Amino acid sequence: MTLIETIQAIILRKHGPVHIRELYAEMPEALKYSIRARVYENLGRLFKRVGRGIYVAVQGEASCVVVEGDAWKEVQKIPSGIVDALVTDPPYDWLDPVNKIHTTTRLRMRWDFERREIDKDLGLELHRVLRKGAHAFFFAPAESATTRPKIDRFIRLLESCGFVFNKKWIWDKQILGMGYNGRARHELILFLSKGRRRKPCDLSVPDVLSCRPIDSRLRKHPCEKPRSLVESIVKFATKAGELVLDCFAGSCSTGLAALGLGRDSILIEKNVLCLSF
Repeated sequence: MTLIETIQAIILRKHGPVHIRELYAEMPEALKYSIRARVYENLGRLFKRVGRGIYVAVQGEASCVVVEGDAWKEVQKIPSGIVDALVTDPPYDWLDPVNKIHTTTRLRMRWDFERREIDKDLGLELHRVLRKGAHAFFFAPAESATTRPKIDRFIRLLESCGFVFNKKWIWDKQILGMGYNGRARHELILFLSKGRRRKPCDLSVPDVLSCRPIDSRLRKHPCEKPRSLVESIVKFATKAGELVLDCFAGSCSTGLAALGLGRDSILIEKNVLCLSF
């Protein structure tokens, strides 16, 4: 294989954006300036630059753009009415007390990312960028005496931004968590839409999605979601060729799911070092 074919094969094998440092590590025998030169020569044809030092291979018609930055600022740059679905896991700040109680002895599970709940400013921006009828899915913790008031408040805030609440979906994690009111083995997925929701694109997708979480030892991000879980949501909400947004991308499971299904995606993440591509 030629150098350019080797680079393309590595990026395609990883199914998404790859930092140029990863290419250096994969090809220690090749000169670094030769690798950079082949990538730069083929930008826009075989590769796309999606961030500082981060590239994606063009794969069919689908593309994934990773934006390094703050969601509150970056969503403002997205044109109105172009996003077909929103799938995201907000960094709820009100979960901090619960997290501190349950993870003090498990260093790998501690949250080291910034927590900030979606406020009305961001809620209005997310509503603006969505197409009419577009679906919006927000991951949320299981309901309890502690979390229920916060979840209800969050739904009311989104409704005040123009969203319509449709249903609470269940993510059955298939493994037991903690709790004395029945050990939790699920999380919620809040299903809203911009106005009256469009017809689902895949009616075979149920409102209870069973999927084991990623082993905590293998996660790039403490809240990383399994690709297969997000794929079910993307199939329900969009058709091939449509655009998915994740404004709190984390390890970018949404981008992986979208690429695999032939959907375009825009991912916003402050810390690109946690990408799992």
